[in-house]
This record gives sequence, C-alpha cells and structure tokens, in this order.
Amino acid sequence: MKRRFILFIAFMLVGITSMSDKTQAASYVNPNQTYTYETMTSNIKTLAQKYPGLVQYRSLGKTPYGRDIWAVKLGRGDATVLYNASHHAREWITTNIVMEMIDQYSEKYVVNGTMEGYNVAHVLNNTSIWFVPMTNPDGVTLQQKGLSAFPSSAHANLIKMNGGSKDFKRWKSNAEGIDLNRQYPARWEEIDNNTKAPYYKDYKGKAPLQTMETKAVSALTYLVDPELTNSYHTAGRILYYHFNYGTNTYEGDKTLGTALSGMTGYRLIPPDAKLSSGGGYKDWFIQTFKRPGFTFELAPYPGETNPPISIFSEEWSRNKKAGLYMAIEGDKRWEKRITPLNKTITLTQKVLLHDRPNTKHKMAAASLYPGTYKVNATYGNFYRIQTILGPKWILK
Repeated sequence: MKRRFILFIAFMLVGITSMSDKTQAASYVNPNQTYTYETMTSNIKTLAQKYPGLVQYRSLGKTPYGRDIWAVKLGRGDATVLYNASHHAREWITTNIVMEMIDQYSEKYVVNGTMEGYNVAHVLNNTSIWFVPMTNPDGVTLQQKGLSAFPSSAHANLIKMNGGSKDFKRWKSNAEGIDLNRQYPARWEEIDNNTKAPYYKDYKGKAPLQTMETKAVSALTYLVDPELTNSYHTAGRILYYHFNYGTNTYEGDKTLGTALSGMTGYRLIPPDAKLSSGGGYKDWFIQTFKRPGFTFELAPYPGETNPPISIFSEEWSRNKKAGLYMAIEGDKRWEKRITPLNKTITLTQKVLLHDRPNTKHKMAAASLYPGTYKVNATYGNFYRIQTILGPKWILK
C-alpha cells in the first residue's frame, strides 16, 4: 500500500513541519551588536517561520520577571546534542554565538551547502541540536539595560544585591541574586567561595535547582537525553571536559576534548584532582548521564564585565566548526546505543510518529498510514523508520 503522511498543527513545538525546505537562504541574525532578550526572541520566531520543520522552538517556562526561557531545536535527526549559553548575565556574547549557529547552519542546510568541510544537511538530517540560547534572560537584561528594564518596586533590592551600585555591568547572577551555574546538584554542598546572601555573583542559593531557570534547563536535558552537551561561558579561551572523577575519564571525553581544543584554539584544562569544582551544568550532566559534557570559556578575560562585541568574529571563527563536529559525534554515540535491524513490517492502521523512542517525543504533526515499511533500527519498544521527515520512531 502506498505510504502517506497526514500532517496536523504542532502545539508543543512551534513551527510547521513541511515536506521539503523551499526557503531561500538568507541571514536573519545580526550577532555584531549588544544582543538583547527582545532581539533574540524576535530572531527565534523569524527563523522558525523561515525554516519550517527545520527550526522549532518552545518556552521552557518563565523567569521571575516574566521572560520566556526559550529552547530551540535545529535539525531533523533522532540523535541529540544540547548547547546552552548565558547562564551568567555578563557573558551574553555566548548567546550571539549560538544564535549565529542556528542562523548559519539553517542557511547552509537549505542550499545543501558545506561549512568547514561538513555537509550541513547531512549533519542535521541525522542529529537535532537543541539550544537554550539565553538561560538567564532577567540577568542579561539587567546587565545590559540596568534598572530601567525592571519595575521600580524591585530597584532597591537589586541595588542592594549589587553592593549598593546602580551600575550593573559586572552582574553575573539571575535577577534574584543567584548564580545559575552554581545551582545544579553536583557537589553543590561543597562549592567553594560561596557568598552568604544573594549577590551579583557567586551565591549558590539555598538549595540546588532552586531557580526557575535551572529547573527548566535540567527538565529539558532529561527530555532531550543528549549524547553530548556544551555550556558556553566567558572568559579565558579555555575548555573543561571533566568532573569529579580524578584523572579517570569516561569513554571518549579526553579524545573529544582534545579535538575540540584543536579546532577552537582553547586550552584544554586537565582533570582537577582536588575535586574543587561543583554546581555547574557540565558537572551535573557528566555526573547524572555519564556522558561527555564540556564548558567552553570564550574570549580573553575582560575583567568584571562583558567581553566587547568586537571579539565576536574571532570567537565565531573558532566555534563554527565545533558545533557541527559535536553533532556528528553525538550521532555516532547514539547509533551505538540503538540496535540495527533490517526488517519489513506491515501496518494495518494509522500510527503516530515519534522524534525519539520515547512516548514523550510523540509528534503532534505527523502520523504514518497503513502500508509496508522498512525498519532500520530498534530501541526498547520502538522501531525506527526512515521517512521524508527524517528518521522517526513508532511503537512496536
């Protein structure tokens, strides 16, 4: 029987799934500017509109001051990797980097183009890259715009947390005075140099995952179940790849880290035998998922402020290949976790498609009609079938 698909409107992920990408390639992100939450939000929606099915987005929830914590999915593949940026307010140039990734990779995809030797369409047809482009929208907005972007009722407390200063250029925390990258449950109790009260930096909070922002990112990580993660920070042009296991490494960690160091020119930091770090997203991901996680510290150290926008071109040049490389490596690891299978099945009724072999990844936008199909892999109670929408999964 002839294979057919029926398409519906997707609710969970905003963006219409299409049978083909007919979009004309263009650039929709200007990263050479002070990149605000409002600009990012507008760009995300534009990219989803211009690249239907390839770029999708969803809100993970609201910050204490009502800003959406956006997640963006780029790609059609069932392998997943996850990048986050701007955990720290003054490090917002990392948002410029990941938004440029989404923009440039999408542009190359629709023209079947290459970047740094990689066929981008091939990469994104096998791997979906998830981004949290601005983990800390309130903090970034405070650092960029100051008190004018917040209700007057909050001003006195914000000034107090900033040590009495009305100049917020040094601000790292969220708008509650909590350092988001000290909020994850990985040696949280042992974090060094913790301030005792909400402050512009270094306050870990009263408990791990206390903040809306870190709750949202950790929940997304469990949902996406990525093979690899990368947390973008500044500064120092260094790269971390380990956590809390002395000089031992999980399979491939150092190999990947060495390759990424070579691509970016960032110095690879050796394992910390004293186990002095903790509370960071990378730390938590490695400890919880037992998979490679990285922290890229972009740009030369600028002091207690944001790196200048003039450094963007150099940092983009260092990172544009690394994003695709991690996606390819994520796909390799995913293919090792699933079981290859060469089997023909016959469906007698319509079945729902899933992006991943998990009922939480049910696609609201597509179903598979009765017919005969070839299965190329299995995982748990799911079969994988190659479709015109990319590799998709159905319940057995």
